[in-house]
Amino acid sequence: MAAIFSAALLLDLSVRSLFYNFDGVACAIAVELSDFKHLVHGNHLAYGMVAWCFDRLWRIFGYKGQALLALQTLDAILGAAGAAVFASLLRRMGRGEREAVLGAAALAVSHAWWFWSLEAQVYMLGALFAALAAREALSDKPRPALTGLWHAGAILGHVCHLMALPAIVYSLTRKRSRGDLLPYMTSLFVAVAVPYACAGLFFVHPSSLVELKIWLMGSAALGNDRAFSWHSIAFSSAVPEWTATTLRIFIEFVGRKGLFLSVGVILALLPLVAAARAAVDRTRESTFWILWLAGYALLFLSWEPGTIVYRIPDLIALWALATLGLQTMPQRLRLGAMIAWTSAAFAFNLVFVVRPASTFANNPDLVEAIWTKTSSPENAWILANGRGAVYTSYFAGRRPVNLRYYTDEAALHARLDALTKSGEVVYVSGRTLEEEGLRAKLERYGLQPVASAPALSMFRVGRAK
Repeated sequence: MAAIFSAALLLDLSVRSLFYNFDGVACAIAVELSDFKHLVHGNHLAYGMVAWCFDRLWRIFGYKGQALLALQTLDAILGAAGAAVFASLLRRMGRGEREAVLGAAALAVSHAWWFWSLEAQVYMLGALFAALAAREALSDKPRPALTGLWHAGAILGHVCHLMALPAIVYSLTRKRSRGDLLPYMTSLFVAVAVPYACAGLFFVHPSSLVELKIWLMGSAALGNDRAFSWHSIAFSSAVPEWTATTLRIFIEFVGRKGLFLSVGVILALLPLVAAARAAVDRTRESTFWILWLAGYALLFLSWEPGTIVYRIPDLIALWALATLGLQTMPQRLRLGAMIAWTSAAFAFNLVFVVRPASTFANNPDLVEAIWTKTSSPENAWILANGRGAVYTSYFAGRRPVNLRYYTDEAALHARLDALTKSGEVVYVSGRTLEEEGLRAKLERYGLQPVASAPALSMFRVGRAK
């Protein structure tokens, strides 16, 4: 396991992603501010606190840079540890040592696992503990209390891992006393409830049941009115989107054309074919993984079925099934097949996903933020939206006016008037002005160009005197 961890970590640290997703940057801001209220997110309670501790450890040893690099390194460690645990799981389930190593390597270079091991995000923490929970639940003599603790760690990483419950319950009760569920459920409940209670009491301090509900709803209360909103689409659209995403977690073929599109789709299909071969046998292990996949599918067919990062837990199940399905092949042939797939997937995802995400010019929001920093005064407020709302403060060192809250023209103008009255200056980039209807709203208010460069421009916002 140590060798697998070291190799996977070296792979993840060999390139730095500049994709910088919104949540990762927002978490880095909260870490640097020690903003514990926002670090203990209702949907993923533990990651922010783990990230804060990891960043503080860096600073004890003299690090003085931005927390984002520490968080990206943390996710690389989590992703590598998850791959090592997966190899251990395969060994416990009877795979040979070489197959276990190759299975872990295939997992590590799969699109979703590799990409999100390079980004500061919450999901690899839960994936690591989900793998630990599965390994314990599938062992010859599972320890129910320990299984509950590992599963609790996954849920604290992200609440979506509650969906592993059917698979774990099946494994603990098959040919065993149902009394084994009591220590599992007890440790699971206590290990989840106590951290949530502590976070609420010491950091969130909800003043009402409404505030408590908003905190616990998390991503389901992201609207400006903070009302409950389930991120679903019509089932007829959800099924094909979920299916396509199932392929894309292995290989990111979207955006490819011609031969590369065909190669990407074929590479993505191959492990699914092997997994399907194992699923039809209905062994204890294959049934466990089918229940695992079904549990997560029940959630993600109705919640953002096209969001790849949510599907990371599926990779654990699908690669376990794929390695099981390959057992019908002669050893030399199945090892050769796994080496060939892993090599091809590594090359494909490196060229089309990992390397492009490490290129500054491929992140227009980052380009815009650096341009903002050089073309606006230090005390400026910047109109921003989407990732720009966090990029503006983190990378540009400017104060953002989040346009998400000012879609109404009158409200936007009122906010601008208030800033002007208090002596503040407001700027907006030309790229932000491309948002539908914004340029017209600001031209009616007052817009003056102040700087320009190839494909870049900056404007000051203010009423004509």
